[in-house]
Amino acid sequence: MRGFKHKLLAVMQHAVIVNQGEVLLLRYSKYQGKGVEGLWGLPGGHYISGLPVEDLLREVKEETGLTLPGRPRLLKTYVVLFPDGVERFGVFYLYQDDSPVRPGIVLSGEHTEFMWVSRGKTEGIAFIGPYHKKVVEDVLANKNLD
Repeated sequence: MRGFKHKLLAVMQHAVIVNQGEVLLLRYSKYQGKGVEGLWGLPGGHYISGLPVEDLLREVKEETGLTLPGRPRLLKTYVVLFPDGVERFGVFYLYQDDSPVRPGIVLSGEHTEFMWVSRGKTEGIAFIGPYHKKVVEDVLANKNLD
């Protein structure tokens, strides 16, 4: 099933990576296309292989250089109309990194910078969409953590 991409509905997956109580955000480059350059979002990408978690982990590795051990936890889903006019179904996964050391981030050409954001510090950040901001704020407020 390699190379599969749904023709009727685009499916996006995002990893909410938490380390030391902060969430990793990535700033989109021109590579992502018109309308999203300079906006902030979460690591992730299209679901294409028929293996959702493997696709997500591959995207995280490509975009950040991180190899996430274990499996992320399903967090939330959403449907949104993107600036390109295509409706997308999105899935957020939570990955809690309990390491006392910040992981080293190596960005791909898809992003220009990264930051770790803490609770109460999301105002003024231009997110790619309201769902990204909401899920980040909920995770930082421990609304979605067991």
